[in-house]
Amino acid sequence: MTPEDIRFELAQVGRELSKAADAIQQLEIEAERAELKAQSEMDRVYLTADGNIEDRRALAREKALEVRDLAVIARASFNRAKTKAKHLELQQMRLMATLKSVQAEGA
Repeated sequence: MTPEDIRFELAQVGRELSKAADAIQQLEIEAERAELKAQSEMDRVYLTADGNIEDRRALAREKALEVRDLAVIARASFNRAKTKAKHLELQQMRLMATLKSVQAEGA
């Protein structure tokens, strides 16, 4: 690899990291909103249900299952984006080390 090739790859990784930062922020907001929505739905069902505490809890969990699933999916998307960004950061560090090594060999 030439230093120019490495610089090109570094620029690509930098652009991807920039996009990832924006995506992570948006996905975190979506995950938080989904979790709040799920909790609100559980609370609403719990407060309007009849029966003892355990029955009301079970009914709330059952009725909010779909919304809770959406919250789990939203959180998983957020975590997946964070992991991808971490991999990009590691790739960037490896490329920087490679560039330094190639430049040292050429000097």
